[in-house]
Amino acid sequence: MKTVKNLILALVIMGPMLCCESGFLDKKPQKSLLVPTTLGDMQALLDNSRDLMNVSPYLNVITDGEFRLLDAGLNSVARVVQNAYVWSSEPPATQGDWDIPYKQVFYCNVVLDGLAKLTDQASSDEYKRIRGDALFFRGLALFNLVQLFSVPYKAGSADTKMGIPLPLSSDVNLKMPRASLKATYDQVLKDLLEAAPLLAARPLYLTRPSKAALQALLARVYLLMGDYALAAQHADAALALQNSLLDYNTVPTQSAISFPLPLSAVNPEVLFYSRANTSFLNNASVFADSALYSAYSENDLRKKIYFTSALKYKGSYTGTANPFQGLSTDELYLIKAECQARIGAASEALKTLDVLLQKRCVTGRYQPLTALSTQQVLEIIITERRKELVGRGLWWQDLRRLSGDSGFSFNLKRVSSGVTHLLVAGDKRYVFKIPLDELAGNPMEQNP
Repeated sequence: MKTVKNLILALVIMGPMLCCESGFLDKKPQKSLLVPTTLGDMQALLDNSRDLMNVSPYLNVITDGEFRLLDAGLNSVARVVQNAYVWSSEPPATQGDWDIPYKQVFYCNVVLDGLAKLTDQASSDEYKRIRGDALFFRGLALFNLVQLFSVPYKAGSADTKMGIPLPLSSDVNLKMPRASLKATYDQVLKDLLEAAPLLAARPLYLTRPSKAALQALLARVYLLMGDYALAAQHADAALALQNSLLDYNTVPTQSAISFPLPLSAVNPEVLFYSRANTSFLNNASVFADSALYSAYSENDLRKKIYFTSALKYKGSYTGTANPFQGLSTDELYLIKAECQARIGAASEALKTLDVLLQKRCVTGRYQPLTALSTQQVLEIIITERRKELVGRGLWWQDLRRLSGDSGFSFNLKRVSSGVTHLLVAGDKRYVFKIPLDELAGNPMEQNP
């Protein structure tokens, strides 16, 4: 892969800029730095949180319809952002949402290949944890890629649909064709399940994975695969380890940014920190969709905590303008509730949802949910997913996975510079084009 071949240089260029306890990344760039030889060296690569390992895609935030961009702002942003906003099918010359996850995969492969040479240390707790971290990060990167560059997962056809290239070695000379969609998800699950017994129960930093974060990610993966029993099982496993919710009655509604920096203050809901690679939501011309804003009742604290009265977004769990793309307990309650409803326990699903929503309502004003049918319960849950997880790019994943569900097919519409743009459920533009620079160096089939 052309992207991967460029990453050896990236290790040298980026290394001196990174901050961590090991001296590995503080040394002057030299060829020997390309092959980490100690556990400290490998930990240093995985701790490159600011610039790489805890950075997530951003196209999903721009395209999912939660935010609108004024015409004046549209004309001032980069071409790739313009195209994403109006759901253009034009292939990009380059694409960070392709390059960055594959850089993460490469770093993980460097670590895993290096660990394989340290057999004398394989029984140490540090060795096991670093291996678990690398497998987690690789599984997460591949999962993020397949949500953008492949069709949604359907069990009956996954082996006939195109997935993504799966580089599992740091050898940059290997040619990587596209694997099937089934093979891609199989690899994601293999990495995550292999990491499960190796991870720390509690991470030293939220930029590192933990057992709870791993279970949360597995719950998300199985939800998108439509395996509701396993998604519920892993959501329960994560909540058994960490189930705290933040009472939004304690969150100030007048602050410019509602939530604290999770890396320096405590947000009990954050299991794993990652931020989207964009400042899009901080653009002066970007506002919340008015229909989304109107969906919150006046007793719903999220309306004032997530947004200003001028519809500017301020509710990221990063504590900054960058969208939160990590893992958190509030998402787990929503996954659990949806899975309960889908496997026939609608009344239990509402009780699970009540646990979350009473923390989002003005004290003393919350009324427990009631519904007449499973379909109504699911409608409530899907609505609450959008209202709770706004700005995290997860609505894009929901739009994709629900496109084949006649009860939850959503069509998106935008008017920009007088032109109406539509994105109907199941449209081929729910799959982004592979960047042209990748195809030039590693020919493979382009998305339609």
